[in-house]
Amino acid sequence: MSEDDKKIIGQRLSTRIETGLYFVESEYLNRHSNPDLAWIRNIYILMSFYTELLLKAIFVMKGTFSNKTELENKLRRDMSHNLEKIGQELGEDILKEFGIISIKKNNPDYLIETVDGNYKVEDFIDIRYDFLEGKIRTIYGDEHEMFRIQINSMRNSNKILKSLVW
Repeated sequence: MSEDDKKIIGQRLSTRIETGLYFVESEYLNRHSNPDLAWIRNIYILMSFYTELLLKAIFVMKGTFSNKTELENKLRRDMSHNLEKIGQELGEDILKEFGIISIKKNNPDYLIETVDGNYKVEDFIDIRYDFLEGKIRTIYGDEHEMFRIQINSMRNSNKILKSLVW
């Protein structure tokens, strides 16, 4: 797989991440002064999704692949939605290049430690299928601050990614 092909995929991912973060900010955080029970689950789903995309975008740009099929198999089958596994595939040195200190599964969520602050990310599969267990989400009131830390950290990582793809 050529560097140009990787850059095109990286551009798509970087743009999708940035527009997603902008959506969460403008359509949720800026319109709700406190966590909104009707919206919060959807925001957790989006933030989990965009976190996964960011990590996979880094993987695309830092990895070596013989072709698109190999890349697709690694992204879809080998790593799936497991953020800890994606982090392990990237390795500590690459994560640090993007301001990420560690990614740890902290059942049922992930704890992501970054130079910009720490935040939790809900497991993408678990949050989508929480109806099977009848889980009830507890709102603590600090969710917006956590989202702001996460968005800031992700933007800083995405800025580094942009320098590789554009």
